[in-house]
Amino acid sequence: MCAFYYGDVMNKYMEIAFEEAKKALKTDDVPVGAVIVENGKVIAKAHNTKEKEKIVTHHAEINAIEQACKKKRCWYLNDCIIYVTLEPCKMCMGAIEQARIKKVIYATKREKKVNNVFPQFCQGDGENKSRELLKSFFENKRK
Repeated sequence: MCAFYYGDVMNKYMEIAFEEAKKALKTDDVPVGAVIVENGKVIAKAHNTKEKEKIVTHHAEINAIEQACKKKRCWYLNDCIIYVTLEPCKMCMGAIEQARIKKVIYATKREKKVNNVFPQFCQGDGENKSRELLKSFFENKRK
């Protein structure tokens, strides 16, 4: 359960997200909007542009995260909260986790949870080579 104050502050940010969602309708995109807030200040706001741009990853959350990262010149969004008009999909949740956003507040639950297209996953050659590249990279980062 998520315990937080549902008052004027949250309504203000969610209203901005709904204004963004309305923009998506104009391009026949799913009407989802997202707002990223850091220390009480909006640092990014976006809506779905998947149909308009013909790019599968252009969900509202991804667009807002990209905006926030550019503004902060950093991909760490630790002190941020994202307000979204629809519960994020798996892809967007992955991006939210990677950005280290501390809280997700959404207006409505996603009804369609299961994708009916399942790709096949197979491990290919090069496991040791890949592991060594990653190990070397992170060892150098920790020096």
